[in-house]
Amino acid sequence: MIVEGASLATEPPSEGFKRRGFEYARAFQNRTAEWARASDSEPVGVLRAPTGAGKTATFHEVIEQNALTLVVYPTNALLNQQAERFEEEGVNIARLSADSLSGHGDERVENLLQLTDRFAGHDIVVTNPDILQAVIQHMYRGATKPMQFFDRFDAVIYDEFHFYDDLAASGLLLQIQIFLDRRAGMDVLLASATPNESFVSFIDEELSVPTRDLSVEYDEGGDRFRQEVIVTRHEEASINDHREAVGMRLQELINEAEEMSEPQVALVFNSVAASNDFHTYLQEEFADVFEYTAKDNGFDTNDPDAQLEDETFFILNTTSKGEVGLDYDIRTLFMETPATPRSFLQRFGRAGRQHEATVHVYGLKEMSWPDRLDYPSFVETVYEGLGGGRTPAQDHATLRALIGLRAAYAIHTRIEDTEWFGEELREDFESATEYDKWAAFIRSVTTAVDGVGEFGHPVTNNSVTHKLLAFTEHCFEALRGLRGRSLSINVRYPRGDRLALTTYDLLTTLRYYDIDEITDNETIAVSRRESDQPVMISARFPGYENRPLNYGGSHREVRETFESWIRPEIAEADLGAADVSEGLLNHFYEAVDLPDVVQPVEVRHGQHVVYVDSDGGGPPSVRVERRRI
Repeated sequence: MIVEGASLATEPPSEGFKRRGFEYARAFQNRTAEWARASDSEPVGVLRAPTGAGKTATFHEVIEQNALTLVVYPTNALLNQQAERFEEEGVNIARLSADSLSGHGDERVENLLQLTDRFAGHDIVVTNPDILQAVIQHMYRGATKPMQFFDRFDAVIYDEFHFYDDLAASGLLLQIQIFLDRRAGMDVLLASATPNESFVSFIDEELSVPTRDLSVEYDEGGDRFRQEVIVTRHEEASINDHREAVGMRLQELINEAEEMSEPQVALVFNSVAASNDFHTYLQEEFADVFEYTAKDNGFDTNDPDAQLEDETFFILNTTSKGEVGLDYDIRTLFMETPATPRSFLQRFGRAGRQHEATVHVYGLKEMSWPDRLDYPSFVETVYEGLGGGRTPAQDHATLRALIGLRAAYAIHTRIEDTEWFGEELREDFESATEYDKWAAFIRSVTTAVDGVGEFGHPVTNNSVTHKLLAFTEHCFEALRGLRGRSLSINVRYPRGDRLALTTYDLLTTLRYYDIDEITDNETIAVSRRESDQPVMISARFPGYENRPLNYGGSHREVRETFESWIRPEIAEADLGAADVSEGLLNHFYEAVDLPDVVQPVEVRHGQHVVYVDSDGGGPPSVRVERRRI
């Protein structure tokens, strides 16, 4: 099938684009500039622009109209890439990430606020949303002072806002609400090639904040931004199922290439394990191809010796990490079909931006595509064919609950603080959707758990009720972070050309790799398991230390195991005696994705056991030992 190229409507440039040397502007770029300049415009602009359409150029219009703008990127890799582009264009920026903050406690808070000082000469601050959420959820010392962060900006831009799942999206929505409540006239721009429309409709319908649609306008006679793409569908479910043929085609592309100093080929896998496997395969079977290939997936993020910006390569091996910020001129793309249409279009959009391209798709179910299809129609068929199963009403119900839980927990964790002043922070959080009921729920659970052991308390130490409520209180802690919990550990693994040292989630690693040895208490050396079939990984959790849960399957399978486990516990518990609402407890476990919010206290796999200590107040520490069997 051929997906035709696409063009966008153009106009004479607005004043800002004209000053920057634009001969013309795309219509949506002018509309965004008009929104940014209007004093009475809607508070939130929603920029819907396909990959390569030029949405980043519009950010300058927002920056120019405001004294200090916050630009939020979903990953630090994208943050650093875009920061360099701003600097090249003469924008004065400050980078704000965990690495750029120094000191501890009060010193760290002062450093945070200094980076956002509007008198320091910065035009923008670039950051990730995790920093903002840490401020909201009381991860920095001081009940009120860190929240001054939200007073410092005139505008905020959230780029690639489709990137977040429900838990993270609820954090962004709470951030947006606080920005708008704290600063009159605040402009919020949401930008994405594939927007999460439930997120947008939530702002309109649930937060009652007007939004401005800033979508592209297609015009066959306009400015070409996409070239023709040949789509080849393969019967194989994955690239590795077709790896010899793929390796041979990569060799042909290298032989045909006139210039190999810039990446022109990309492979996008659904898992880091599959990406790592293919990298190793190339090293073993296609040495010439391997020489011109760089790998950048989740395993490489924390590998100090794998910095993509320092490499010259022709072929990029990546995962969902490459769905955002991959701005190369990709002419041949091999991609596995992801779970959502947004991810599919993000991957597909990386090819055909400057030159005609070929896209090889693996694992795609039958689609009713004609021989030729215009690009807007292609996008529509992908959404129809790969659409999710939930309705917007279900999405809104989940987001309402998660926002209410986050806001309630933000107050709950501050009440015991010596600097608690109450009213200013209450204004930030108590207006959040469903705040009251979730504040009462959190209070009832923690009160019941805290009272266990006291004379006459209706909940006894070893009862089903106590175990369930202790486990629930443990889950609340996930609300402190934006994206839930992971259990990071130092991992030394075979990368193909070398043994690489990185940091990655333990439970995900153990699904694909076996522990060979413990190089020290916090570093494991692993080797790839021959089969991807589920293995026996048992995990124990607070409240249920004596009841291990099988953690060897996929994320979906683990979630289903949790679901079948937690519902009978709720039914058996005496929640009335604990003064905890059974309905709200069930609602809580409907809203959260349990594998994302729990953290084991112990993990066993094969000959090894991992002990987890979360009592230090910071990231959990792990200790790995060989089991005595």
